[in-house]
Amino acid sequence: MPARARPDRPPPAAPEAPTRTTAKAARLATLTEKLALRPHGVAELAAEFGVTRRTIERDLIDLRAMGHALHEQGHRYALPDRASALNEVEALAVHSAVRLATHTGVGERHYRRALEKLVRQLPGPARRPLTRAVEALEPAPDDRILDLTAQAWFQGRVLRCRYRSARSGRARWVELEIRFYELNRRNLEPYVVAYERTRDREVRIFKLARMERARLLTDRYEIPDDFDPLEHLRGAWGIVIGEPVTVRIRAAAEVAFWFRERRSQGPDLRIVEEEPDGALQIDVHGHLDTDGDPHELLSFLLGWGPQVEVLGPPPVRARVAQELRAAAARYDAG
Repeated sequence: MPARARPDRPPPAAPEAPTRTTAKAARLATLTEKLALRPHGVAELAAEFGVTRRTIERDLIDLRAMGHALHEQGHRYALPDRASALNEVEALAVHSAVRLATHTGVGERHYRRALEKLVRQLPGPARRPLTRAVEALEPAPDDRILDLTAQAWFQGRVLRCRYRSARSGRARWVELEIRFYELNRRNLEPYVVAYERTRDREVRIFKLARMERARLLTDRYEIPDDFDPLEHLRGAWGIVIGEPVTVRIRAAAEVAFWFRERRSQGPDLRIVEEEPDGALQIDVHGHLDTDGDPHELLSFLLGWGPQVEVLGPPPVRARVAQELRAAAARYDAG
């Protein structure tokens, strides 16, 4: 069901250029956040903010005048630790969320600053190493895609871009009404669930890394009230939504413990039989891609090598066998 059209409205007016006063206020606010995370030197801060050392020195004087109890150790400045308002389990949940976000490698500046704000809520043992992990994230050329994707989704504006096919490598123009932002739980890469209104006219999955030359249109849309993104993604092994498939595998006794101990296996993996030698028969639930191939399942199945045998269905068993024979032939030829 396509998104309901909304009368075309002009995009929000561009914000006015910040004055020196507002720029300093914003810098002081960010400076306060950074000094609460860990000690910083004046030269380090000057380089990060793109100002002179003297400017940072004046900012530190201003922070003291505002009542902040700055600590100085070896020409490095920090604000004292503050007690976390989270209990231990809440702190662990925030820690886990930030740690997963750092695994994505996304270093866009607004994204990174949001993570820093979350890290500030944590107790010291989690805050110190996570601060280093967040600061290690680096900007990338495709950060603009992430920025435009966020604007498109939250402002309800159509995103136009060239989208490159993973299989053919060819790119074509698409116009997307973004309905959900999702991280592939297998590789933590960002995707969107979007209604493609130019050619296919259906809800599909699009990977941000395959978007090029993106821009926002003035066209606006509303997400249908009956669209549930979590229901749409239900049963996806990673991110692909297609025809459901259940693959029966035999896991050798040497790796059976991995399947037994995996508390998060949920509906994706279900142990159906334990054999006398300790091997397990397991049903793996996933989806076929649009070409009928179980692409996301293949990498999982092949990754176990000889420790896992695909028992069925026959097309999937044949597909895995084909990949294994091709790999063996390449090694034999070497």
